[in-house]
Parts: sequence; structure tokens; C-alpha cells
Amino acid sequence: MTELRPLSPAEAARGLRRAGTAARGFLGTDPVTQNDALLVRELTRREAQVYAAGGALVGCVPNRAQPRQAYVSSTSAGPEPVRALLEHLAGYQRRTSFVALVSEDGTDGAAAFLGAGFARTGVLPGHRYAGHAFHDVLVLVKEEPCRS
Repeated sequence: MTELRPLSPAEAARGLRRAGTAARGFLGTDPVTQNDALLVRELTRREAQVYAAGGALVGCVPNRAQPRQAYVSSTSAGPEPVRALLEHLAGYQRRTSFVALVSEDGTDGAAAFLGAGFARTGVLPGHRYAGHAFHDVLVLVKEEPCRS
């Protein structure tokens, strides 16, 4: 099982910067265009929880309108760090519903979420602006907590 190590917002910002383009869109941030101070402010404002999971970063922000739901992100293309995050959130925070927003072009690691049991539920056309263009975003949902 992948170990999770909690990161402070400053540590998370440094880790996102190192991840580069793999971290674009991570919990609504863009470490390619945002500096560390802005990343720290955004992660703090959103009440983000970011963890180191092996060589990847995973994180979540609560859905304020639905306390049992969390928006999740990962810099990994593999599902194991995502599974570890879901198990942690289900077991320790009683989260029962998870949503991931990833680029339709696949650069944000949709495979990691699909491999962790998420289902594609829709597309938000032109939802994300990057590289001087608007891009579609996939909406992936997992309704049940991950069980080992």
C-alpha cells in the first residue's frame, strides 16, 4: 500500500512546481503559471489537503455544499496513490463521494482515476484555459469508498 505523508501548503507548492505540467489543474491550481506564494494562498483558501504518495502528489478539497464529498487530484498516472488517498478520506474523514476534473486530452492523469474505480460522468466543454486555448474537462465520479 502507498504511504501518504501530509504536506504543508508551502511544501505542496514546491512539490507541484517540481511536478511541472503534470500538476496543471491540481485542485484548481496551475504551478506552471502561478508562483509559490499564489499557490500557497490558493491551497490555503480552498482548505486543500495535499499528500506525498511515493513519487506523486495527491490531494483533496472539501465540497462545502456536500460535506461527505471531496474533489480530488493527483500528479500520478498510476491508480495506487489515488486509491491510498480514497482509503484515507473514507476511513478517517468519512467521505463517501469523490469527484475528479481532468483534461480530456489525458495529460492530467485520467487513467489514474479510471484505474481507481472512477467512472466518466460528463464533459465540461471549454472549462479550462491553458496554452492560449480553452480545453474540455472530464468529470469523473466515484460514489463508493475504496475498499482493500
